[in-house]
Amino acid sequence: MKVHFAAVLLLFFINGFSCAQPVSGDTLYLTRKEAEALFLNNNLNLIAQKLSIQQAEAQIIQAKLWPNPEFSIGELNLWATKRQLSSGESLPPLAGNFGNNRQISAELEQLIETGGKRKKRIALESVSRDMAQQHFAELVREMKTGLRKNLYGLSYHQSFLLVLKTQHDALGQLLIGFENQYSQGNLNKTELFRLKALRLELGQQIVEAQKEIHQLQKELTVLLNIPAGSYLVADMPDPASAENPRRWSLSELVAMAHENRPDARISVMENTWAQKKYELEYAERKPDLTLGANYDRGGNFLRNFIGFGLKMDVPVFNRNQGAILDSRLGIERSRVGAEQKTKQIEAEVTLTFQDLQKSLEAYQSLDSACVSDLDQVFRVYTQYFVQRQISMLQYLDFFEAYLSNKRTIFLTIRQLRDNREELSYVTGTEIN
Repeated sequence: MKVHFAAVLLLFFINGFSCAQPVSGDTLYLTRKEAEALFLNNNLNLIAQKLSIQQAEAQIIQAKLWPNPEFSIGELNLWATKRQLSSGESLPPLAGNFGNNRQISAELEQLIETGGKRKKRIALESVSRDMAQQHFAELVREMKTGLRKNLYGLSYHQSFLLVLKTQHDALGQLLIGFENQYSQGNLNKTELFRLKALRLELGQQIVEAQKEIHQLQKELTVLLNIPAGSYLVADMPDPASAENPRRWSLSELVAMAHENRPDARISVMENTWAQKKYELEYAERKPDLTLGANYDRGGNFLRNFIGFGLKMDVPVFNRNQGAILDSRLGIERSRVGAEQKTKQIEAEVTLTFQDLQKSLEAYQSLDSACVSDLDQVFRVYTQYFVQRQISMLQYLDFFEAYLSNKRTIFLTIRQLRDNREELSYVTGTEIN
C-alpha cells in the first residue's frame, strides 16, 4: 500500500514538474538583436531626435543665405492742385497719359556683412549640426543600454518565475495525494500544513516575480513602440559563449572610451562651438555696410535724378564688448567642462571594469555540473521524501536551498550581462 501510494504521488509530482509553462495569447519571442532592430526603427524618442538633426541642417541652409535687398518707394503725390501748378512748373507723363505732374522717388539698398560674419555663422551652425548628431548617438547609447538591461532583467525574472510555477504546480499535485492520505488518517496534520504553507509562500513569490515582469513589460513596450497587449519573452544567449573582456587592459578601455563615447565628442565640440561663437561675436564689432541706389523724379534740380550711397554704423558706443566677453568666458567654461568629462570617463571605466571582473569571477565559480544536475537532484530528493526515506524537515531545507541556488544562478548570469553591458556603455564600444 505504501509503495503504491509513493508511486502515485511521484507520478503526480513529475507530471506537474514537466508541464508547468507560462501561457500567453500574444507572446512575442525576441532575441537581443531583434529587440534592438525594433527599437531603432520604432522608438519615438529616436524619431524626434532625428528631426532635431534635420532642424540643425536647416539652420545651416539659413546661415548660407544672403540678406535680402530692400526696395522702397516714396514722395509719391497722388494728385496735383491748380495752386501747386500755378508756379508754372509741370512734369510730363511717365508713360502715355499716366504720371502727369507726378513726383516719385525709389530706393534700393543691399546690406553687406563685413568681417566674414556669414562664413563664421555657417561654421557655427555646422558645429551645432555635428553636436546634434552626437546627441542622437548619445541618446541611442543610453536607451540601448536601458533596453538591454531590461531584456536581461526580463530574462532573469521569467526564468525564475518558470521555476517557481513549476514547483508550485508540482507541489499542488503532491498535496492532492497527501490530503487523501490525511483524510484516511495515514498522514500527520503538521506535515500537511507545512506543505500548504510552503505552497502559499511560493504563490507570493510568484506574484512578486509577476509584478517585476509587468513593470519590465511596460518599459519595453514603450521602448519598442509595440502594442501594449504583447507579452514579451526574452531569448538571451548563455553568457559563457560571449567574449572574455579580460583581453583588454584598463588603459585600452579608457582610450576606447575617450575615442568612441558620444558625450566625450560632445565635450570637445562644445569647446569648438565656443571658439566659433567667439569668432562670430568678435566679427560683430565691425560695422556692416549698406549700399544704396535711389531714383528721384521731380524732387531735385534734375528732373530725373539717380544717385548712389553708402551707410554704416559708427562704432563709438557699442562695439559688442559684452557679447565678446561672454563668448570668451564660454570658451573657458567649455574647457573646464571637457576636463571634468575626461575625469568622469576615466572613473566610470575603472569602476565598471572592476565590477565586471568580480561578476566574471562569480560566474566562473559556478559549478557547471551542479547547475545542470540541480533539477535532477531535486527530483531524487522528492522521490526520497515521497517514499519517506527523508523527513519533512530535510525535504523543506533542501527545497529552500534549491530555490536559493536557482535564484543565485540566474542572478549571477544577470549581473554578468548587466556589467558587460555597463562596460559597453562607459566605453562606447560593443563589449560582447
